[in-house]
Amino acid sequence: MAIRKKPEMINQQVGWCGGCGHGIVQRLIAECCEELGLVEKTVQVVDIACAYWSIDTLNCDGIAGPHGRCAAVATGIKKVRPEANVYVHAGDGCSYVIGLAETCYTAMRDIPITMIVVNNGTFGMTGGQMNPATTLLGDKTVSSVKGRDEKAAGKPFDMLKILETFDIEYAARGALYDTKHINQTKKMLKKGFENQRDGKGFSIIEILSPCPTNWKMSPVDSMIKLEKENELIFPVRVYKDRGGEK
Repeated sequence: MAIRKKPEMINQQVGWCGGCGHGIVQRLIAECCEELGLVEKTVQVVDIACAYWSIDTLNCDGIAGPHGRCAAVATGIKKVRPEANVYVHAGDGCSYVIGLAETCYTAMRDIPITMIVVNNGTFGMTGGQMNPATTLLGDKTVSSVKGRDEKAAGKPFDMLKILETFDIEYAARGALYDTKHINQTKKMLKKGFENQRDGKGFSIIEILSPCPTNWKMSPVDSMIKLEKENELIFPVRVYKDRGGEK
């Protein structure tokens, strides 16, 4: 029987909440970089939020960009270090709300980076506020204590539907609620890194992730919500692959 070992790229423990999906994402990133031989070329750009923990945990170069500006920071790094494997690890609040303009302009310019967006339906690090892009209708947060109301806050929106209309290389959404989907998500991440390695354009991989702390649920119930509720609004699939994958 094969024994799975911790990726060597992960060099210490990290402080994410119990049941958080960011740790799974980090491991998948490390596995992909090691399997593709990209560790020495890798530069990570993390947000000043939950993803920030990764800066101390992965044995590669990295920088923490201002909140919401990760795509812009990654663009700057890629421009001066075109040979580097530059990726963003950020949340949905950073990427789709505070940094919406930066994400869209990076996609519009088809910058050859790999952008990884963890969609947990909330602003996680700052206390669990409603996310205009991803919090589901009816979900209670510290800034929507009676549940998100459509008349007051509008509906969540599928950002990948917007980005697939741009001339980008790759857009896909994975999920973390079971082994099958974790393995599928890893393939999406690897595709994003391969695109960059091969000199192709902008790749974005969004990942549906649980947030037990801010959802005020057990880790198990959070995974059930992710599958039964969040995925109904945010389908898991490949939205765009300029290289031809269907």
